[in-house]
Amino acid sequence: MKFYVAAKWELKEQVGEIYRTITEKGHEISEDWLKHKSIKPYDENQEISRKYSVLDVNGVRSSDVFVLLTDEDGIGMYVELGVAIMSYIARRKPRIYVIGKNLGRSMFFFHPAVKIRKTIEDVLEEIEN
Repeated sequence: MKFYVAAKWELKEQVGEIYRTITEKGHEISEDWLKHKSIKPYDENQEISRKYSVLDVNGVRSSDVFVLLTDEDGIGMYVELGVAIMSYIARRKPRIYVIGKNLGRSMFFFHPAVKIRKTIEDVLEEIEN
């Protein structure tokens, strides 16, 4: 299965650990945004921002499983969650999970398409059964 993991840029170490857990189970990453370079401020890097936004949206849409790693703040990951929910409504794919510490941060975590779990291991266990 192809996974897309959304999180804020500052959690890239944790995302790398999640990637390793996913790939050790034989799954793929649909778009590895950890390979992107830091491009803030976005308005000073419009061309690369455009490129990365297309890659990431396509990564969400092509995934079988979308995982959002929550945090106290962040912006882009919530756009990606919206893309995942709309993709699920249109195509019944990807399966959407929210993991992490701030599981009550957004009302969209409670959308019928979204499942809340504590860890990536919980997600993997569920999709493998």
